[in-house]
Amino acid sequence: MRMEMTENGCLKILLTEEDLEGLGLTFERLDYDDPVTRDAMKLLLTAAQRETGFDPSGGLIVEALPVDRGCLLLFTPASGKRRVRMKRAVGPYIYELDDADQLLGMARSMGRRTAPVAGSSLYRFGTGYRLILYPSDPLPKGMGNLLLEFARAAGEGDAAAAYTAEHGQPIVVGDALVQLCGAASRGLTGDLSQ
Repeated sequence: MRMEMTENGCLKILLTEEDLEGLGLTFERLDYDDPVTRDAMKLLLTAAQRETGFDPSGGLIVEALPVDRGCLLLFTPASGKRRVRMKRAVGPYIYELDDADQLLGMARSMGRRTAPVAGSSLYRFGTGYRLILYPSDPLPKGMGNLLLEFARAAGEGDAAAAYTAEHGQPIVVGDALVQLCGAASRGLTGDLSQ
């Protein structure tokens, strides 16, 4: 399990398949009306408050995104609202790139424009790469066009993401796009095949 506070005050929790099993959950079963899900969320928020200082008081919007047989939970404070709303985000979208040059070129062009993406994972796939994007909202047209300048659409939905995770070699899971854009902005390059 990985917990991280974002700059805008949100909390990201990445749960592996084993973490979900330990909580008695699966991604498909996540439902805030279910007592098991509510209890698991309370445990996670208590741990997050201890580890990151995240304040779970007040209203929260909780988004659940499937990631490599686990899931990414995004907790967003809902200012002034006193209720919890849980939703599953759109996507995921899978993009295929031929080589590291295309991947780094895409990251340089994107810069810090990753706001609508709550999570992303990068896989070595055959002789190229696959990038899975878990958007918090539908991708803006400009971002979709930018992706298509460097990559090909290789699928959409949970089944396509699961296929990529099963048949690809993971390089970065959870925040690949953020790491790629950060590395590109610092001018870092390297061998991504390892």
